[in-house]
Amino acid sequence: MCMTDTEELIDLLSDYFLQKNGNPVKEELLQYIEAINTFEDLIAVDRDPRHPLWRVVPQIAMHRFGLETFQKFEPNYAADKSFVFVHPAHRHIVGSLKNSLQERWIVGKEITRALTPELINSLYGGYRWHAPYAAGCSYLGYLGQPATILPLASCSHRALRELIAYKNASRTALSKKIIVPGECLDQTMDAVIQAFHCPDVIENSRQLLDLELIDINNIYNK
Repeated sequence: MCMTDTEELIDLLSDYFLQKNGNPVKEELLQYIEAINTFEDLIAVDRDPRHPLWRVVPQIAMHRFGLETFQKFEPNYAADKSFVFVHPAHRHIVGSLKNSLQERWIVGKEITRALTPELINSLYGGYRWHAPYAAGCSYLGYLGQPATILPLASCSHRALRELIAYKNASRTALSKKIIVPGECLDQTMDAVIQAFHCPDVIENSRQLLDLELIDINNIYNK
């Protein structure tokens, strides 16, 4: 039996929340998701950081409304910081990447964290590519290895847009992406491990919170 679009989204979000605090549970997710019928409904969720689905507005935007809406989405809340994440497989680029970033942004002290399912979930949980990515990291033996986070300070909305453009223009040149075929992972999608990740505008404050690089008092209503 084929899964409906709503059922797939609820399963994806449920997996994300299970690796967080477990709430909302799947039955509650169904009620919340069924209340989002229009883009305006999603904007209303984005206006309230206390809403149970506020953390997953990006995933809902991508799944329900597509990539273009996701990329153009202007969130109500922002943080004057961002970050760049470097997967252990691409750790060799950290020095050159940091030097390049410092030409345009204020780069803080390098943070090293073990690559864990929880860390992966904070970056990609709730998206269709989360399970293949996590499976690929496990398949290649990278779980537990050190990943790098480069925090960026004084990152305005314009600077964040420029960071995303920099990512799109430069990361393949820094290190070739690693692809693990889905059939090796019992997944319908390939695992794609890019040289580095930075959050899109819609994701930024939420991923900073998920990674505990800021707390809720550090976000503000634009």
